[in-house]
Amino acid sequence: MDRLIFVVTILAALGTALLAGNFFAFSAYLMKAMSRLSAERGIVAMQAITTAIKSAVFLMLFFGTAVLCALLSVAALFHWSKAGAFCLLAGSLFYLIGAFLVTMMRNLPLNNQLMAATPDAKDARDFWKRYQVSWGMWNNVRTVTALAACVLFILALAQMGNPFAS
Repeated sequence: MDRLIFVVTILAALGTALLAGNFFAFSAYLMKAMSRLSAERGIVAMQAITTAIKSAVFLMLFFGTAVLCALLSVAALFHWSKAGAFCLLAGSLFYLIGAFLVTMMRNLPLNNQLMAATPDAKDARDFWKRYQVSWGMWNNVRTVTALAACVLFILALAQMGNPFAS
């Protein structure tokens, strides 16, 4: 069981790292670059990104990491006295609440509104400004919590030690 938890933790650390990097890219430069576009062009660009991100690779990474975190949280509770259990639970909760749930409850509904928007409508400029502020704020939450989850999984691995070494 220790070996399985170790491998799942490595996979969760990799998943949260990849997702934190994805979210960071949006916060660090993609949304800033799109803010320099006209509302019409920004909306069209973000609609294209929203469509493209629904790829099988991203969805497997996003949902697969959530499944791994759910498994690790249960394993942490059942093995609470073992080294790394607290970090496993905390890392799982950071991802599940701060990245996964925020995406589903905040960023996804905003993306759905964006997909329904008409880029050249009269109110497009106001909509685009509101969208950028709200979406960006929630994306920053996802970035920080996914990164925190990754750090906690790495700490858990360090605390557990390598079960394959013996």
